[in-house]
Amino acid sequence: MVERDTAEETAEFVQALLATLRAQAAARVLISTRKSRPVFKVEQWKLSETLEQLMGMSGVRIAFIADTREIALSQEYIALLGRQRGLQFETFDSEPAAVAWLLADARS
Repeated sequence: MVERDTAEETAEFVQALLATLRAQAAARVLISTRKSRPVFKVEQWKLSETLEQLMGMSGVRIAFIADTREIALSQEYIALLGRQRGLQFETFDSEPAAVAWLLADARS
């Protein structure tokens, strides 16, 4: 996700992600956010509705990485809300750590 400045742009990205997850049964996602504005008003892009949809998909794991501390903080909030609903959401400081977590149980 690059150069997202508004909640509407984030909502567009999230809807495309949900459509891809439904169409391809891809259950592991790395969301790398760069050059974007952090979004703390998550209901502007319907986070609750999105989490409900994700809860209906089996085996979804989402890892988040960011290029700024501000974006990382917003991702940590989103990950917390997801985990509170039983989703496998984690934030990471680096892409290798995120990919390792995403693939951890896939290798067994």
